[in-house]
Amino acid sequence: MSDCLHCDINALVQKRIDAGETDVSDLAAMMVESLAELVLLASEADRPKVMADALAHFGHTFLERSGVISDGPSDARH
Repeated sequence: MSDCLHCDINALVQKRIDAGETDVSDLAAMMVESLAELVLLASEADRPKVMADALAHFGHTFLERSGVISDGPSDARH
């Protein structure tokens, strides 16, 4: 494991793909389940903000990585 959680997650997902798992929707669903469990670790009062922040970051990261936007410094983790 590294100091980069998203790199570790991506490596684990890649191992599953390399092992023959081809249902990307199923892999994404499992990751969403983990995200939901993470959000539930926040206090009840903070959960809506954590969920909104996560969804906003998802949208921004998707647009940035797919090349749709490149508006200044990235907020990527590394």
